[in-house]
Amino acid sequence: MDLTTVSHEMDAAPGAWHLGAVDARGRVVAISSFYVVPCPLRPEIRPAVRLQFMAVDPPVQRMGLGSAVMTEAIRRLKGTDAALMWASARDTALRFYERFGFITVEGSGFSGQTGRPHHIIVLELR
Repeated sequence: MDLTTVSHEMDAAPGAWHLGAVDARGRVVAISSFYVVPCPLRPEIRPAVRLQFMAVDPPVQRMGLGSAVMTEAIRRLKGTDAALMWASARDTALRFYERFGFITVEGSGFSGQTGRPHHIIVLELR
């Protein structure tokens, strides 16, 4: 079995957490990470939580796993003092996030490190 461990420098930061889904064999098939970081375009709204690394294994995409992870993340965050969730989202994923109430910040478009177009998205939690 080939296992890959991925870590990010923010994983040890206060308030960092991860949420995912596993299949019947115990394989991680969806993942998301959350870090307490102010939104650069809404710095006055605190505490803010940045969503990063939202991904679903391609063979099981479009089966509701990403939606289940996002629904649970929002539920958990609404039970905290978090006021805002934000992310840098690929333009191809904007409709997915909009279904959960995220708003694309106008004028926030850029090309990510991968060269794919991105925008900042925000979801007010209060």
